[in-house]
Amino acid sequence: MPASLLTADDVVVLSAESLHGEGDDDAVQFNVSFANALLRELLRLSEISRDAVTGYYVDYYLAQICNGGFSQFVYNTSWKPEVVSIVKDGLRKIGATQHLSLFEKGEWLVTHEPSKLREFLSGEYFGVNKERDRFDSITKQFFSLDKTESLRELNASWLKSRPNLCVVPLAEARKQIDIRAAAITDLVARKAEAQANAPRYMKLIYALCSAAGQSLNRVTAGSASHDHEGEKIFAWHFITDKGHHYMVELYGKAMMFVGTGERKVVEVAAEQ
Repeated sequence: MPASLLTADDVVVLSAESLHGEGDDDAVQFNVSFANALLRELLRLSEISRDAVTGYYVDYYLAQICNGGFSQFVYNTSWKPEVVSIVKDGLRKIGATQHLSLFEKGEWLVTHEPSKLREFLSGEYFGVNKERDRFDSITKQFFSLDKTESLRELNASWLKSRPNLCVVPLAEARKQIDIRAAAITDLVARKAEAQANAPRYMKLIYALCSAAGQSLNRVTAGSASHDHEGEKIFAWHFITDKGHHYMVELYGKAMMFVGTGERKVVEVAAEQ
């Protein structure tokens, strides 16, 4: 077993198919899926390849912008310093110099009046929201910039060029995950800690899956701009053994819907 396993010095793992795929995004999405699989096995970020985490968070930033804009990135991350630091460092590492400059411009908008940031994070995202609209001045510039400095292309090229690259057939990727999971020495304690400290939305998703008789595979995204019955509402998207679903909270209840429409599967009380 490599001495670097379960440290930030671990290798970046890519499938051969993603490395040689036709799409620029193949390697990025494999890296995201691999990192998510490790996190589901209760590895900590510090136990995952530093370069893999960099690529993971650059893609997360891009996904948040594409889904709901810079304001959604701010809102969903609560502007946590560790996330901001990884994204900034990642933009620098992959050579996205113009994106880094734009991110720093957004950082100034977010942080130069801390009281307004606190008000934004503690309030409702939708409706009249001057701070949200102010932050989204970055969004408009982002899409224009991304046409000439593509984060997807830069991230993919950077991941593929890592000197500590481990390329395996897709069929053997699960083995790489299992090797790292098996190296955890305090797994029982981590499982207990994860369950006790799970955020409220995760506990609700667990309750919904249990009520529906389904097994949760993973939570994929939180969307602040989900369209539900003609209204914008926050939704958590997740995968079970029965496919893609999402959860919304309304009228004191958490409701689980099939991901391809508005067919409700089950609901549970959403206690505060």
